[in-house]
Amino acid sequence: MAKKVTTRFKARVRRRTFFKEWRKHRGLTLERAAELAGMTAGNLSAMERGAQGYTQDGLEALADAYKTSPGWLTDVDPTRDESLMPIWESAKPADRQKIVDIARTIIGKTGT
Repeated sequence: MAKKVTTRFKARVRRRTFFKEWRKHRGLTLERAAELAGMTAGNLSAMERGAQGYTQDGLEALADAYKTSPGWLTDVDPTRDESLMPIWESAKPADRQKIVDIARTIIGKTGT
């Protein structure tokens, strides 16, 4: 009698991303965002749900479409009240430096 071989695969836990939040923050439909990023709406939807992974190229394409950085797509929820995103995005370049200086003062990291 042959021994039954079973293989167990651990479900891969995907890192939380904020693709959908960024798309909505930018006021884009799934179809328009996918078009801007050069992918299908189905692929983008699967990425937003965490059902499909992403490549560095895909991440950079989404960042371009959403006018942000790749790192912010994976680490920053622009819809959260405590997010500095709306303040940062509306600030002029000179004011952005002031924001950074004030933040450094608050956390005790003055000087660069």
